[in-house]
This record gives sequence, C-alpha cells and structure tokens, in this order.
Amino acid sequence: MTFLNSMNRRQMLLGSSALFGGLAMPAIVRGQGVTNIRLAHHLALESEQDIAANFFAQRVSELSGGAVAAQVLPAGQMGGQREIVESVALGTLEMGYGESGLYASYLPRFSVVALPYIYRDFEHWQSVVTGDLGKTLAGELEQASGMRVMNWMTSGRRSTYLRNRAINEPSDFRGVKVRLPEAPVFVRTFSQLGAIPTPIPATEMYSALQSGVVDAMEGSPEVAYTFRIHEVTQYCSMTRHIFLDGSFVANNSFLAGLSDANREAVEQAAAEAGDKLRSEHLAREEGWLEKLAEAGLTINEPNLEAFTSQLGSLQDSFAQESGSMDLLTAIREQA
Repeated sequence: MTFLNSMNRRQMLLGSSALFGGLAMPAIVRGQGVTNIRLAHHLALESEQDIAANFFAQRVSELSGGAVAAQVLPAGQMGGQREIVESVALGTLEMGYGESGLYASYLPRFSVVALPYIYRDFEHWQSVVTGDLGKTLAGELEQASGMRVMNWMTSGRRSTYLRNRAINEPSDFRGVKVRLPEAPVFVRTFSQLGAIPTPIPATEMYSALQSGVVDAMEGSPEVAYTFRIHEVTQYCSMTRHIFLDGSFVANNSFLAGLSDANREAVEQAAAEAGDKLRSEHLAREEGWLEKLAEAGLTINEPNLEAFTSQLGSLQDSFAQESGSMDLLTAIREQA
C-alpha cells in the first residue's frame, strides 16, 4: 500500500477531523460577514507545516473574533507545491505553502536563498530570512507576482535517502536517479554532482522509490518519516546539501480586499505560526532522525567538505545569472 493510499484510508476511518492535525479547527461559518480562507500545502498530516497551518487557523479565528475562518487543505489535496503556488498567484486560492525554489519562477533572485551549502547553521539562515534581506526579497516577490510572503518557516537541511547504497563522496552520486522538487537550484545541484535529477511530486515519491523509477530522494528527516520513505530505502546519507526555507504565501489582491482588522489578524496569525515553527524546528528534526534510525534506516555522515568544494562554483553562477551577487555577498557576510 502506498503512503497516499494509507493516508486516504486513515482519513476515511477517522473522519474529517483527521485533516486538521492536533489542533482544533474552527468551524467555517458561511453566514454573512465571515471571511473564509483556504490554506493549502502538499505535506503530510502532522508535519511541521501542517501543525503551523492549523495553528494559524486557530489563531486567526481568535484574533478576528470569528470574523475570519481558515480551512486547511493538507497532503496535496490542491495539487503539488508548484500547483499550489501558481493557484495563489492566480488568485484561485487564498493562501498556500511555498518555498524559494518556486518563488524563483517569478523572481529569479529568490533562488539564492536556497543555494547549496550557503549557510553556516540554523542561526545564520534565520538571521538572513527574518532580517532585512528577507524583507527585501519578500517585497520584490510581491511586486513581481502579486503574492505576499506572510512568514518564514523551514523544513531544515535536506539529506539523501537511497534504496541500495550510501553516499560518502560526491562521486558516489554519479548515475544515481534522485527524486527532487521542480526547482532549478535542486536540478542543477544534483546535475553538478553527477546524479540524474528526476522531478516528481511529493505524493508520488514513495511509489517511485518502491518501483525503482528512482534510486533515491532528497528531503528533510521529517518528510522522509511522514511519507514513510524508510519503508522503501535502506540508507540516509546526511549530505545536508540545502537549508530550505518555506513560508505561507497569500494572494495580495485577496489581502487588499480584507478590512484592516481582518488583514491584521491574518498577518499576526501567520507571523506567530512562523515563529512557532522556527522555535520548535531543531528539536523536531532531532526527533525525526531518531525515528528513522529506530525504523531501521542506516544513517551515515559523508565528507561534506568535498561536497562544499564541488558545489561552491554553483553559488556564484546562480547569483550572477540572476543579477544577485549583492545578495550572495550579503548572506556570506552574515555568516
């Protein structure tokens, strides 16, 4: 049984309340004067992002006195992450969960935020995205796409999960088919390592690994566990290649149509959801790694200096192509 089928079965057994994680979902009132928000994401139930989405739904109801009701649509109900972000940009969806690799389709400079091995640690990443650099990029994206970044979240450093063998050196990637997101920075990162990048929606990666369509996938420990990747792989090589951001993004025309009080409630609830996720992330990440080890996955530590050396030129080429050397320099200086 695939993860997606297992999830659907679970939803049928538990009823609609299972869609909303551990936090109570406020009732969506259809009466006059209530603003309804659909917030979609592509990740699993009870993932960090799902918990943050339900926290947002609870808080926006509280802060607005019930005038705003948010419905969380998890686990790819509204399509993959690319489809979700495109729907928000078009205005057919009020809010969604996106990340820099997809925002780069509207603002190429955004790709610099997720370059491989660009951050010293979590604190370095957080200082960049929540500071002036993050605010500047968010403002530029709003002008380019009509979407507003509502907060800053993360899925953490991404590593590689493989069916048949571990990765220790960059050369071990040669010829390996790796499932990854539909974002240029990921495709070019693994191409430069000699792998065969294979973009596949998150909801299909379990079956792709199970059937041998791909040899590996890359992602966070949480995604690996909640999508049950440990059932179809044997190794987790801690390549920690990209520290990926994430954010709730809203259609700007939708926000502009809200009353001042309701817009402030949405903004505050989203900001609090981002703060909550970031403050709990490192402890959660460690917990997911422990679960993967308990599930029988062999975890190894590759030679990261070799990876950093091989991918260093990619940082400069990406920044030059998008006219973002100023941004790259500023990120490096904050290290």
